[in-house]
Amino acid sequence: RRTIDYGSDVVRWLQECLVPRTSAQQLQGHYSFTKELMPPFATPQGPYDAICPRFVHAASNKTRAPVNVVHWFPHGRRLLTGTQSGEMSIWNGVQFHSENVLQAHNSAIRAMQWTPEEHVLISGDQLGIIKFWDQYIYNFQTFQAHKESVCDITVAPTGQKFCSCADDSHAKVWDLKTGEEERAFTGHGWDVKCCDWHPTKGLVATGSKDSQIKLWDPRVSDAITTIYCHNNTVTKVKWSPHGQFLASASKDQLVMLMDVRTMSVRKVFRGHTKDVTSLCWHPESEAVLASGGHEATLNFWDSFGASTPFESIPGAHEGPIWSLSWHPLGHMLVSGSNDYSTRFWCRPRPGDEDFEAMLPRKVALGANEEPVIIPDDLHVGSVFDSGIFTSEPGPPLSPEAKESALKRARLMEEEEVNEFAAKAAAAHGEGELMQGLSVGEGEHRKDVFDTSDFDAEEGHAPAAATETPTTTAAAAAAA
Repeated sequence: RRTIDYGSDVVRWLQECLVPRTSAQQLQGHYSFTKELMPPFATPQGPYDAICPRFVHAASNKTRAPVNVVHWFPHGRRLLTGTQSGEMSIWNGVQFHSENVLQAHNSAIRAMQWTPEEHVLISGDQLGIIKFWDQYIYNFQTFQAHKESVCDITVAPTGQKFCSCADDSHAKVWDLKTGEEERAFTGHGWDVKCCDWHPTKGLVATGSKDSQIKLWDPRVSDAITTIYCHNNTVTKVKWSPHGQFLASASKDQLVMLMDVRTMSVRKVFRGHTKDVTSLCWHPESEAVLASGGHEATLNFWDSFGASTPFESIPGAHEGPIWSLSWHPLGHMLVSGSNDYSTRFWCRPRPGDEDFEAMLPRKVALGANEEPVIIPDDLHVGSVFDSGIFTSEPGPPLSPEAKESALKRARLMEEEEVNEFAAKAAAAHGEGELMQGLSVGEGEHRKDVFDTSDFDAEEGHAPAAATETPTTTAAAAAAA
């Protein structure tokens, strides 16, 4: 079983802090330098070392259902996943085995979020119900928050308030202690698909199906400003770890990066070929951003670099990537997808070259094989070039060609009959038995419809046995 243990990296960092080296150790492209790796928070000058494109493990439940949301515990030792069937699963964050599975909701789980102190877990489902769970995953409060499906949940940095949005064109701010609604944000004209609370300030960002992004003051119900930068539904909005940038993903296949200090779009990331469905910042660096698309591609972006991904993994899943979550230490990334699986990704080791070659083989039968070639006269080429897949038939034959083909068929049939008769005569002359059906000869000859053998087995006397001796003698005298 594969294991990702961050203890050795942290111990190496502590050793460097206590006994610093005279010269920094340079990593080389070989696996033996893996022990020299530092945790991501120890190398802020090298953000590219924090990306996680290397596949580690794929986990799935016995009840196969799309994974809608993945979320780490704040301490980083376990992972929570919510599925379309309403199940909540707890996975070990080191060895990736399942620790517990419970039926948390009666419908699909759409959002989950821990409070910063890890005291309360908030989850929302497709029926608009929100539940509170304690640190032992015990449900202690349930209430109807929205009339439509909950789309996203975000918690204030103080842990006293939280905001939820749903497919009912508005978001709501709630008091975590009492579970009561404080106010509603009603400025959007369509379904509110996402929301995110600023990591240090009282500022909430929401994205809607009307292609707008709004910033709200949680103390009032009016929007501070509206940002028009997308041409389609805004699927995700995420603040950077320090709150300087706001990243947004949309169905227009773009990822926008906005600077809140200037209230302008800083960069436009282009690289997805379908809807961008998930977004996640690195917890330790504002330079690294990960996104997942409907085409199952996982992209890593540099917020201070080019507008194209500096690392891309096409085919990271076999379906749309619905959720991404980075480990609190930043050394591991988790993705949840429509292909019923939760996949773990880690930082590359020195010497890794091709990350696509490390991906698991496709589950679908024949997904990685070439078309089967059948070597016989009944098939031409592959199976897709024969039978119902063949091309259209050619022009019809002329009467002369038809007559010639019939003559050839008759001659071939006569030759086969003569050959069989010659073999039968030769076998009869040599006293050998011929294989096949026979009606017998002489007194043992039987007609095709003679059933005397079956009558004897069933206990019926044959017709010859019913004749009396007198009748038999009279017939012999007459002959």
